[in-house]
Amino acid sequence: MRVKLTRTVVLESYPLTRRKFEAVKEVYTDYSGLLLILTEHAFENKIRSPVKLRSSIPPELKVKYELPSHYYYTACQDAVARVKGFLEKKRKGKVKTEKPVIRKVSIWLDDVLWDYKRFPQFNTLKNGRKILIIRLTTKRGPIKLPLKPHKLFFKYLSEGWRVKAGVKLKLVEEERKVLAYFTFEKEFSEPEVTGSFIAVDYNADNVSFGNHDFLIQVRTELGRLTRFYSDVRKNVQESHLTGWKRKLPSRKGRKLLKKFGQRKMNRRVDLQRKMAKRLVEVAEETGSTIILEAIPKNFNQRVTKRRRKNEKRLRNTLHNIGMSSFQRFVFEKAVEHGVPVVFINPAYSSQVCPHCGAFKVKPGDDALRQRVFECPVCGFSLDRDFTAVLNLLGLFPFSPKADEPPAEGSVSPVTLVAEANPLHHKNSLVIISQGLKRQ
Repeated sequence: MRVKLTRTVVLESYPLTRRKFEAVKEVYTDYSGLLLILTEHAFENKIRSPVKLRSSIPPELKVKYELPSHYYYTACQDAVARVKGFLEKKRKGKVKTEKPVIRKVSIWLDDVLWDYKRFPQFNTLKNGRKILIIRLTTKRGPIKLPLKPHKLFFKYLSEGWRVKAGVKLKLVEEERKVLAYFTFEKEFSEPEVTGSFIAVDYNADNVSFGNHDFLIQVRTELGRLTRFYSDVRKNVQESHLTGWKRKLPSRKGRKLLKKFGQRKMNRRVDLQRKMAKRLVEVAEETGSTIILEAIPKNFNQRVTKRRRKNEKRLRNTLHNIGMSSFQRFVFEKAVEHGVPVVFINPAYSSQVCPHCGAFKVKPGDDALRQRVFECPVCGFSLDRDFTAVLNLLGLFPFSPKADEPPAEGSVSPVTLVAEANPLHHKNSLVIISQGLKRQ
C-alpha cells in the first residue's frame, strides 16, 4: 500500500524593487477584485466546477482586468474552493453569514504563471548563499522574484520530494516582500508490522509509551499550557470591552485574542511534533511497531460532552489537547521513517488489570487524583497511564505475550521529566536509550 504525504514550505523573498513590487501589487489588486466577482457568481449560480465557472466568465470582465489568461483559471479554482468550503461549514452550522466572505487573498499560480518547468533555479551570492529565482508573469511582463531558501526546503529537495505545480503568493506591503507557499509531496510504501511493539497513551499533561520490557513517561504539560492561555485570553476579554453594553472586545482586544490563541497553538504543535519525532526514533532504533489509540471522528467534542457543565475548565483542557493532530504527526513521521503503525480500540484500557484481567476496575477518589491504578482483586498497582499502555499491547491480537500478563516486577518504569526536557535536546534518543539499558 502506498501513502502520499504532503508538506507546505513558506519562503520569504528579499525586499523587492519598487518597480517589481508595483507589478506584483497590480496583479494582486486585480486578482482580488476578480476573485470577489467569481465567488459571488459561483455561489449564486450553484457552480461547483472550475471549468464550468471559467466558461461562464463574461467578456467584459476580461476587458476590465486584462490579466494574463491563466490568472482567470486559478481564480476560478480559488473561487470554487471557497464556495465548497463555505457550503461544507454551513452544513455543519459553523457559518455566521449568508454567503462567502473574502477576507484574506493569496494569488494562486499554476505551472505557467511561475515557470514551473525551470524549477529550481538558483543564483549564488558572494558569501556562498543561494537564492531561489522564480519567474512571475505579470501585466507588465515576466519578473524575477528572489526567494530565501532555508534548510527545510533543501532537505525536501535532496530527499526526493516533488514540488507541486500550484504555488500561492501573499504580499507583505510594509516590507515590500512576498511570501511563496510551496507544496512538496512524496509517496511512501507503508511498512509491514514487525514482531516488536510500542504502545502509546496520550494524555493532557504527559505521553506514556513502552512495552512489556520498559515503560517511559514524558511530561508535556499541555493541559497546563491550555489553562494558562485560557486565563490570559479571559483577562483580555474582560479588560478590552467596548460598546455601551461593554460586551464586544475592542480592536486591540481582538488582536490580542488572536495573538495569544495563535501562540498557544504554535507551542502545542511544536511540542507534539518533537514528541512524535522522538517516539518514532525510539521505535526505529528498537525495530518496533507503534500502537496508537483508534479515536473516533470529532473526538474532542465527544469527550467534552460527557463532562458535566460545572467542569468547564476540564472540558476546555480536554478540547484543546490535540489528540488527533498528535496521532497525525506520529503517523506521518513513522511512514517517513519506515516504521509501521497500527490503531487499536482503547475502550476500557484504563479499567482492566493487566496482571489478573479484572474488568471495569473503578478507581477511588484518591487513586484517581494520584492517577494510580489499584486492582482490588490481586492488589496490582501501577500508574494509570502505564496500565493503559500495557492493556493496549494486550488488545493487539498479533502482539507477543498478548494473552499473557506481565510477570510481577518484570516492568520497570522510566520517567523522563520535561523540565530537563528531552524533547528539546538533540541527544534525547541517547537519554532514552540509557534509560532502557538500565532495565
